[in-house]
Amino acid sequence: MASQRHSKKEGSLKDLFNKTPAKKVAQSGTPEVAGREAAGPGPSEWVGAPLTRAFMEQLFGSLCEGFATLKQEIVAHIKDLKREVVHLGHHVDTIEQTHDTREEELDCHRRELLTLQDKNQELQYQIEDLENRSRHSNI
Repeated sequence: MASQRHSKKEGSLKDLFNKTPAKKVAQSGTPEVAGREAAGPGPSEWVGAPLTRAFMEQLFGSLCEGFATLKQEIVAHIKDLKREVVHLGHHVDTIEQTHDTREEELDCHRRELLTLQDKNQELQYQIEDLENRSRHSNI
């Protein structure tokens, strides 16, 4: 049973180390696939290697480099997202200002329409009154 647990752990470590190398961000900021020079020992060198202090330090160093690279990528993506949010915020502000202007214009037009409807109604009453008076005079 202990040998089965050991082989499962060994198998999962092999799976972990046999994956393709993570992308590294070069000094220029462009992503590139990590080479053996930049990443240290490759996954093939890790499989079956004795668990010595030097190996563990090397592995830990490689993991730290990988995490640092991931952190740089995440920070870069966050900066991009922040820029996009600011850009969208400016667009929303512009849209809100335009909307407020249109809403004010619409309120003004509604008031004018109500005024014109009232004047129209008054004129209708005056026409009706004049027609009634003219008929009254003709009788």
